[in-house]
Amino acid sequence: MNVVLTVDKPPGLTSHTVCQRVRRELGLKKTGHTGTLDPLATGVLLVCCDRATKVVDYLVGLDKEYVVRMRLGVETDTLDAEGVPVIEMPVPPLTASEIGEVLVRYTGEIMQTPPMYSAIKVGGVPLYKKARSGLEVQRSARRVSIGSIELTQLHLPSVELRVSCSKGVYIRTLCADIARDIGTCGYVESLRRMRVGCFDVGGAMHLGELNFSGVGCHSLDDVLGHMQEVVLGFGEVRRLTNGQTLSGVGPCAWASVVDGEQAGRYVRVKDPHGRLVAVGSVTGTDIRMSTLLGDVT
Repeated sequence: MNVVLTVDKPPGLTSHTVCQRVRRELGLKKTGHTGTLDPLATGVLLVCCDRATKVVDYLVGLDKEYVVRMRLGVETDTLDAEGVPVIEMPVPPLTASEIGEVLVRYTGEIMQTPPMYSAIKVGGVPLYKKARSGLEVQRSARRVSIGSIELTQLHLPSVELRVSCSKGVYIRTLCADIARDIGTCGYVESLRRMRVGCFDVGGAMHLGELNFSGVGCHSLDDVLGHMQEVVLGFGEVRRLTNGQTLSGVGPCAWASVVDGEQAGRYVRVKDPHGRLVAVGSVTGTDIRMSTLLGDVT
């Protein structure tokens, strides 16, 4: 089945293990996820099944939303509850207003340094393997985007936040940085991913209850709904899927896509019957095939 499943990942499992479980339970040939969740974390994991693994790269950039509970006064080596405490500091008598003033500084585009316990590779070796060997590696700060941060609960020494952000944000690092800015230290006690793009945890499946017919099972057309749709004639579809670049097909068929900042974006390419056949890449007034998804007749 060439679909994408919204799975509610349980705690204690890696994202890779969840994909293995989905593949085994549903008898699939291959699966892939669109963004790692730490074993500690729970919530939305988009799992692409069989041919749908071709669209993984188009989904990793979707915005995400988390609810995170942060424990103040202690920092661990992994920046979460699975690590070993390495720093302890007193927790000041913080108010919601004082925390809110700090959170504002982390809204919008910020520079963030990835944690040592992460899957980023340096010299072909994941950082977490170097960290487990006691090594500290210089990491470059990256530009990421935080759409919003909301304080939802304040029961010192714990603080709960709701965070909406772009891809590439490490919530563990975000919490550690915020804790330092409010005059103490901290680590992630619990983390739940509530949403990826428009797919939220309320419509997610649980392991052991997976199926291809209920809520949480999405077609390729559904999961690529953030892309503009372009309908081409059969001849144009054949030329496109044979590797030819199309220029100026029809009356500005994708004018709204290539206008301004939309230039260079991807589109869903359909045939006259409305069948999704490919993802196309738009540059200027040209369109070329990026990924073949369906059979061309």
